[in-house]
Amino acid sequence: MQQEPAERATELFRLMNRNRRNVFKAYRDFTETIKKGSSIDSKSQSLIMIACSILTQCDMCISLHVQNAASNGASRDEIIDAALLAVAMGGSPKMMHMKYVYEEVDKLFD
Repeated sequence: MQQEPAERATELFRLMNRNRRNVFKAYRDFTETIKKGSSIDSKSQSLIMIACSILTQCDMCISLHVQNAASNGASRDEIIDAALLAVAMGGSPKMMHMKYVYEEVDKLFD
């Protein structure tokens, strides 16, 4: 059975932590410092990360950031709208990654 994108990402994080703990920790610390020092609230940060995930075409990232946005209070419509903004910038290749957004919001909101 194939793992869900978020499960694959979790496994990747475990591997990185096991094999390059200092590099992975530095990366986590860097991203947490950016988030905590930001004037942008957590929900908005999560929505921006969804758009960035679409633009980079990372299905694991999309899954994680959709889940994070929902846990930060984003609605289904806000999540989809954030993803669609990325599609507007990136065109039809980015639209193909909306599949992952819809899969995650369907799990979280239906």
